[in-house]
Amino acid sequence: MKEKVLVTGANGFLGNHVVRVLLEEGYGVVAMVRPKSSTVILKELNCDIFIGAIINPKDVNVAIKNCDYVVHCASMTSQNERDFEVYNIANVSTTKVLVKACKENQIKRFILVSTANCFTNGTIHKPGCETTGFMSWLKNSGYAYSKYLSQKNVLLEVKENNFPAIVVAPTFLVGPYDSKPSSGALLQYVLNTKIVFYPKGGKSFVDVRSVAIAIKNSLKLGTIGECYLLSGINLSYKEYFKKIASISNKKKWLIPIPNFILNTVNVFYCILRSKDLLLLKTNIRMLLLKNYFSNYKAMKYLEMPETNIDRSIYDTIEWFKFKKITNPRTRFSNRLKTHRKHQTTT
Repeated sequence: MKEKVLVTGANGFLGNHVVRVLLEEGYGVVAMVRPKSSTVILKELNCDIFIGAIINPKDVNVAIKNCDYVVHCASMTSQNERDFEVYNIANVSTTKVLVKACKENQIKRFILVSTANCFTNGTIHKPGCETTGFMSWLKNSGYAYSKYLSQKNVLLEVKENNFPAIVVAPTFLVGPYDSKPSSGALLQYVLNTKIVFYPKGGKSFVDVRSVAIAIKNSLKLGTIGECYLLSGINLSYKEYFKKIASISNKKKWLIPIPNFILNTVNVFYCILRSKDLLLLKTNIRMLLLKNYFSNYKAMKYLEMPETNIDRSIYDTIEWFKFKKITNPRTRFSNRLKTHRKHQTTT
């Protein structure tokens, strides 16, 4: 009898890829989706779709029944909500509900999908790693701070109650099937804009399919209680935007955003002390940050495939092209399988 995995947020960008990888590996999958969410992107997949709220213990206990593992992808990722309690309920409380249900149902392993924002970034030559701590100024980001608290709670459960959990922390995801879009909105901005303004910072851009493979591997590989950064290629925004322009074969004018914008926000915040300005200040600071991370640990212990960022960008562009004119799921399935086969053999 094949093992079964509950995946929360299964209709999201990452969750959808995780479901696909697990099915291809022979796992049974329960795809948990919140009420009134679209399940179109899951319809072609041979998984059980469960509609329920992960804040509701009854829903979670029904969904988790007969499952062997849980992959918790669901999260509120918006950076713009001022009320921290919204993030606390969506990201912290729901994780507690899931952990309790996992303990009651004797789940073999719980995979918490956290974020690289729970760790301190590094430079291009010395990228951040799992031994670095949370950056205190990110307490002003409801998303980052709530993810950090969730991660902290799970690791405490491991330490105090021998809870079988692993934390994986992806960086900025790139790839197809980004139906909202979420992180793909940044790529679309470059595609659809002639004059492109870019911040002076950078990110670690990672192929969502490589992340999904690492998460699938983490069901069996990796050490309980450990964190694994799922990062890819460290690039400045300018470098990333130039790649998008080149691969899409579209001429773009790239113009840097001047630093005085952040200084202006700082001045107004000092005067007005507005929550809106504080949130804006934090988000701008993130854009100016060189948010670079290492994937050494994940590649070594979770056998995470390397990211070919040019291929990732190309496949994302193709997805958005197809999405405009037709239903691309069937045509993209074959490409996705070819990509994963290549990833696992290189």
